[in-house]
This record gives sequence, structure tokens and C-alpha cells, in this order.
Amino acid sequence: MTPGRHPARRRLRWFATRLILAVAVGILVAVAIDVVRVGDPGRWLAVHGIRSPYVPQGRVVTVDGRAVYIDCRGVGSPTVVFESGMGDGAGGWASVQDDVAVVTRACVHDRPGRGSSEPRGRHTLSDAATGLRRLLAAAGEQGPFIVVGHSLGGAYGRVFTGAYRDEVAGLILVDAFSPDGQEAAVQPLLGDLRTEYQVGLDGLRDLVARVEDLDWTTSEAQLRAADLRGVPIEVLRAPRFEPRLDGPANEAIETAVTAWYEGLSPGSVRYALAHGAGHMVQVDRPGLVIEAVLRLVDAARR
Repeated sequence: MTPGRHPARRRLRWFATRLILAVAVGILVAVAIDVVRVGDPGRWLAVHGIRSPYVPQGRVVTVDGRAVYIDCRGVGSPTVVFESGMGDGAGGWASVQDDVAVVTRACVHDRPGRGSSEPRGRHTLSDAATGLRRLLAAAGEQGPFIVVGHSLGGAYGRVFTGAYRDEVAGLILVDAFSPDGQEAAVQPLLGDLRTEYQVGLDGLRDLVARVEDLDWTTSEAQLRAADLRGVPIEVLRAPRFEPRLDGPANEAIETAVTAWYEGLSPGSVRYALAHGAGHMVQVDRPGLVIEAVLRLVDAARR
């Protein structure tokens, strides 16, 4: 071997290691600065299209002979209960749960058949509302409750609120699945697109029934019958624009949708568009959901 060759290799490895460490430290510093600029780690993840990781801290509770997972954090009243969208579970609220738990009690759960919870078979939204109330009781969680529902979770939340309105201090609908609202407010203004939208809506109904094992015909009747009058409601909705319709037509649809939501609880609805967000508002704009929750928490305490 040529004398001195090994020391040269060692120097090269040392230089490469230092370079890699310097680059890694630079990246970490840049990320830290960006997180501070954005405001918090959850918001930073959302800005970059990354869903906050869910770290399970809950437990399994037996309800009606089934094991059901629930994860409640924080202390205080009212208790905030989150309902996830179709096929999702407790982890769907990782972007907001801990921030809410700083202020009050915050509970997420896996509906039966999702995540760590055992299935229940064919059921309705009303059955699910009864099951959720029993789960909260079995877990020792106290009302009053603020219910937050995303997508299909909004339908679960509406029926739960209607069934237990004396215990619900507020309802937040996060880009909620509202087929009754679409048929009442959107469809009449679609012109030639009405049939296409109706087919799409009916397809969603079938998908929801399959994925969640719901008797959707009965469930939608229960959804339409839920009486929310007098309940404070916050609506966060992702902006929508149909490019095949002109500006005035799109504005008319937005006006009709706003009026429909306000009709759920006249005089008690705060409606807002979540600009910059898609359907997963709690991931894209978690701060908006947190602010809505805190407004209702503050109102309930006052």
C-alpha cells in the first residue's frame, strides 16, 4: 500500500461527515424559523400538506358489549367531542385536539368498525348518536358538550345534537356532508348540470352506506328531522366554484347555501368560508377550527 493513503481517507471522511452535519443543522434551523414564522408546528405541517401524526393516548371502553376506543385530553367544561368523516377515526383530529385540550376537555373516538373499535353491523345515524352518548357516559365524560363534525361527521353531529340538545352547548360543521342542503340550495340553481350533480350525490349516499355500514335511507330521514333551533352553530366550509357556471350563478349558489345553513338555527349560526382549504379544513386550516371551538367554549362558559 502507498504510505499515507489511509490518513487521506480519514480526512476525506471527516470532511464529508462535517459537511453532512452542517447541511442537516442548516435544514433544521431553516425549518425551525419557518415554524415560528407560520405560528405553530401543526400549522406548518398543514401549510406543507402534511397531516399531523396522531399519537394514541386513549383507552378502550365496553359499550353495549363492544370495545370502543376513546381518547380524551385536557380538563375543563364544556367537553368538546369530535366526529370524523367517512372511514376516518380518532386520528382525523390530530391537528386540533391538543390545542383545544389546552383550554378544555377534548375527546376523539373511533366509531364502531373504525380503528380500534369493534363493528356494530348495520345501523342508523340515530343508533350512532345513542352509542356515542353511552360511550361518553361509560368513559365518565361530563356534559355540556360541543360537537365538532367533519364531512360525514357533520351528519353524525347534527343527529346527536338533535337527540341530546339539552346537553349540547354548540355544534361546529366542518365542510359537512349535507345532502339535504345540497338538494334544497344547490340543485335548483345548477341548470343543465342538475342531473349530473344529482347522480354524484346519489353515488355519495351509496358510498357512505357501504363504508360506514349505514342504513342511509332511514339515516337521512333522521338527519332532516334533527331539530337544531336555538343551538349555537359554527359553519366552516371550503370554497367551491363551478367553472361551467358564470360568476353570478356561483354567487347565487353561495348565497343560497349560506341561507340554508342559517336556517338550521335562525339567529344562532356563524358561517365562514375556509379560504385556502380543501375538504380537509382541519388539516389545511386547523387554526380556523380551533378558533371556532374556542368561541363556542367561551360563549358556553359565559
